[in-house]
Amino acid sequence: MPRAARAPHSSKIPEACPHCGSHVLTRRGTRRKKLEIVQLWRCASCKRTFTPGPEAIRNKTYPLRTVLDALSTYSLGYSLEDTAKHIKSKSGRRVASATIASWLEQHMDLMSYRRLRNEGKRLFPAEQTIRSIKLYHRQIYRYAFHRPKMEFLRRGELDDKRSGDTRFATVTNFLEAIPLICPHELFRAEDRGRASQAQPGFADVSRIIVNRKENVATRIADLIIPAVGNNKLRHETLQKFMLINDSVTVAIEIPIWLTENDIVALEKQHGVELVPQVGAAERSITGHIDFLQVRNGAIHVLDYKPDARTNKPIAQLAIYALALTRLIPGLKLFDIKCAWFNEDEYCEFFPRTLFV
Repeated sequence: MPRAARAPHSSKIPEACPHCGSHVLTRRGTRRKKLEIVQLWRCASCKRTFTPGPEAIRNKTYPLRTVLDALSTYSLGYSLEDTAKHIKSKSGRRVASATIASWLEQHMDLMSYRRLRNEGKRLFPAEQTIRSIKLYHRQIYRYAFHRPKMEFLRRGELDDKRSGDTRFATVTNFLEAIPLICPHELFRAEDRGRASQAQPGFADVSRIIVNRKENVATRIADLIIPAVGNNKLRHETLQKFMLINDSVTVAIEIPIWLTENDIVALEKQHGVELVPQVGAAERSITGHIDFLQVRNGAIHVLDYKPDARTNKPIAQLAIYALALTRLIPGLKLFDIKCAWFNEDEYCEFFPRTLFV
């Protein structure tokens, strides 16, 4: 058994027993399957033992990470045969092309990029579809963007309607320029403000309408999150899958920054205080957007929150939106929607309503 398969990948504690709904759960050892090891859990109420995770990964021969790898490899532009060779070289497992085709059909609703895949292949070869850059900002962030989607966005052909709306072409210019224009020293300084830690007075949840729903993002999270045990790997796996497989996620881990001049201009424009002034020291705010999507005529700023029901990052997302209006010429707050989500719910709001 390969080393990657020896550690249980379903070790995240389940929220509830799938049989009776109890929350009193304990580990009950592991079970060795043909190609992986899974964590078992025991319910103290109904005394039943189970493996957590969505129905899509139960009673399957191949581990979920192999299935996800195959789906993403195909979406990048590789043929079924080349995808099978990739899986064989990476995991040592021989997977038939027909098996991969059946996985594609099973998860078609989570792979909206398939309708753009052939055209994307003509623009960029599979190995050049994703551009990824490591950013050393206190910790390592893997900023990445999808090159064919960027080209579709320039032409106004990213969404289903193919409207020809090129209003957001400047977004692509900003995303491509980040490696050159990002002030990395701001992110490395210990005394600089972080958007995720900001608590400005304007970020009052009672001033906005939060729409709660389920969508493709929650369904993808429901497939991936319960089956990935490591917290950091869980987040990265979700980001990578959405960037490659859905048709609207253009970039992930996008750095944003606000300097003293930006903060002063925004505070004057909206009549709010973003960061308290302490002496004569210059202020700044930095952060990283988990997902940037373009759909339905708007820029969507998304943040994955495992505790989405109790953790409401209103201030963090609003600052991200304000920063984008300063960093991207012509982008208005009216063009942006913000949301946070996990596998259970997607919570969306218009940041402009905070500044009315």
